[in-house]
Amino acid sequence: MEIKFDKNAVKNQEVEKAVKAFLNEVDTAEETRDVPVFIHQDGVKKSYYTHCILTGATIAKVISLDARLNPENGEPFRANRELLLTHNTFLRMKADAENKREFNDIIAEYTTAYLPKTPLKVWGGQHRAQAIIEAFQQKKVSRYHGFRIYFCLSKEQRTELALISNTNIAVSNDLFDRQLEETFLGPHLRRWCTKVGLLKAGEDFPDVSSRSERLPTQAARTFIVNYFKGKQTGESLSGEQLDRNVYEPYLCQSGMFLDEEYRKLTEQMGNALWTDKGLMEAGKAFARLNTAQHEAIKRSKSNYRSFRLKALTPSVLSAWSYVAGLLQAHQNRLQIHLTVPQAPKGVPDPLNAEEMFRFRYYQDIETYRGLGTRSILKDRQRMSQVFLARTIDPEATLDKKLLNQAVNQVAALRFFSKGYTV
Repeated sequence: MEIKFDKNAVKNQEVEKAVKAFLNEVDTAEETRDVPVFIHQDGVKKSYYTHCILTGATIAKVISLDARLNPENGEPFRANRELLLTHNTFLRMKADAENKREFNDIIAEYTTAYLPKTPLKVWGGQHRAQAIIEAFQQKKVSRYHGFRIYFCLSKEQRTELALISNTNIAVSNDLFDRQLEETFLGPHLRRWCTKVGLLKAGEDFPDVSSRSERLPTQAARTFIVNYFKGKQTGESLSGEQLDRNVYEPYLCQSGMFLDEEYRKLTEQMGNALWTDKGLMEAGKAFARLNTAQHEAIKRSKSNYRSFRLKALTPSVLSAWSYVAGLLQAHQNRLQIHLTVPQAPKGVPDPLNAEEMFRFRYYQDIETYRGLGTRSILKDRQRMSQVFLARTIDPEATLDKKLLNQAVNQVAALRFFSKGYTV
């Protein structure tokens, strides 16, 4: 069987060897028909690939849907989307496959570095591949399907392939965050979250946070960045100055690129970031708060998702972490902050989510969604003052009175920062 490099592809012996190994291991229509196989090269990242046709019977034996961005670390965490097996679109795909529809342009990588018995790892078209496999396993339907198979990918090439293969309007930025994190920074963030209790052992960040009740990658980055931003600010403030400032917790950006503040922090601190004692203590304390909030609401009459996940909302999480950093130089108040607040009288949860939801300051517009609900800067500023005010008194709870006092404080500080006016 003849193997040729396309006119736009630079000849590469390693790639040619890998293509031969693939053709020897996997039955293709090209081999059956004895037609040449062309090796192409992507113009942007210079990745090598071939086009080929496989039967449903072959696909069922050689396909893996557990593609990994970093095969070397040996950890079995999925790098692509979770399968939506009950979604109407997938059910239609499955029905089409059973009715002998042929699918095309399924994107896979040939690699035996992990799961060698299933050498084709699917990056694009996971649902189509699953539909084909089920059609063969359940109905013995085995039609021809078109594949684009990549070979000898570098870490960077694999990441881009994962991103472009999953770029459509149905894909959340959470997936991109997780892929970029694992590829460029490794498993450190995930392992840190597991160590402090923000993720369970064996859990990964969700690829669609709106369908999950787990901490997303963006939130974990935001927590860490704000801790160090707060710590830097707190070192220059005396105890008397703590409550005289409007603080601005930071929200990490999400999507196709690493957040710049997070990237700079990881570069500056290196491995010391993941072993920082104060950050570790703050992470464990926040995990306790998140668990207490979730469990309290779960047992209550107001068992709403937004109430259960109150600690993970961007304004609450970023403000709590910022204050944890801010108070590193003020240990008495820090110890109060790191404890789970007692729930106010007659309220099931420590964060008083229902009262926050109902909260309206007299200057707020009618469509304001409640305190600590949105991610906008105003809410992040308010929540930082709420958590800071709570640390004045060890017995304080996040009741309506404290919420009002904290928001009034932010409004007053903003007003006086403008100076006297005629």
